[in-house]
Amino acid sequence: MMQGIHHLAIIVSSEECVKFYKKFGFKEFKRIERNLDIVLLLQGDGIQLEMFVDASHPLRSMPEPLGLRHIALKVDDIEKVIADLGLINSPIMNDWVGARCCFIKDPDGNTIELHE
Repeated sequence: MMQGIHHLAIIVSSEECVKFYKKFGFKEFKRIERNLDIVLLLQGDGIQLEMFVDASHPLRSMPEPLGLRHIALKVDDIEKVIADLGLINSPIMNDWVGARCCFIKDPDGNTIELHE
């Protein structure tokens, strides 16, 4: 049966978005250049990201489409991460069970939850 999550797959528009995720400690370990896109495999603290770099892919729609809503990354210090990324207007709140969290966007507008 299931042993855990193997990876998360994200479509991004550019290498700039890949750099955003590398700021969290993800390291690239494989790159595959295809006709339509570039596939990058990144690893960080037991989490694997499969990133598809495709500048021509359609944007997410509003309201949110069905499917994955956001990715939550566990961090030691939300305020430090917000400052290190140069973000503003990222209110910190408590989640359903009282843990501190906040929501930010990657360069393509995908929602990332920072969670302590």
